[in-house]
Amino acid sequence: MQFDESYTLFTTARAAGCVILDEARRILLVQQAKDPFRGLWHLPMGTIEEGERPEDAAVREALEEAGVNVRLGAFLNTYLGRYSDGGLVQRFVWEAEILPGETVPEVPTEEIMARRWFTHPEFLELYQAGQVRMHHTRLAFEEALQHVGQ
Repeated sequence: MQFDESYTLFTTARAAGCVILDEARRILLVQQAKDPFRGLWHLPMGTIEEGERPEDAAVREALEEAGVNVRLGAFLNTYLGRYSDGGLVQRFVWEAEILPGETVPEVPTEEIMARRWFTHPEFLELYQAGQVRMHHTRLAFEEALQHVGQ
């Protein structure tokens, strides 16, 4: 049996990001500054630009949103999501570590209100309170914790 085009899903967008964990296994999240997601927390992640490799986009987004240079580690997963308009988004996520000498800036930007480290229990409270922008953040964090625990 041939799987023809009726078996293919086309995405509206592709995004890349990373799970940045510290030595205490806390995750670094960024808080959105612009509507309609103002105040919600998420991974440093964003749209892959035309011709850009997903891993390069993940590194770029870590610098743009979290304000730090990172080194990518293990690839965690590709998550498929749906926008409110029904469009599909494909999100590529890696583990990442902040490069030596880098510090997380405290100054907000036009796009990011704050950056903060969260323990897993703190993250779960945030998630239960509806303050995490997307479920993929939880999936990626938990996958990263499993990988680090090995």
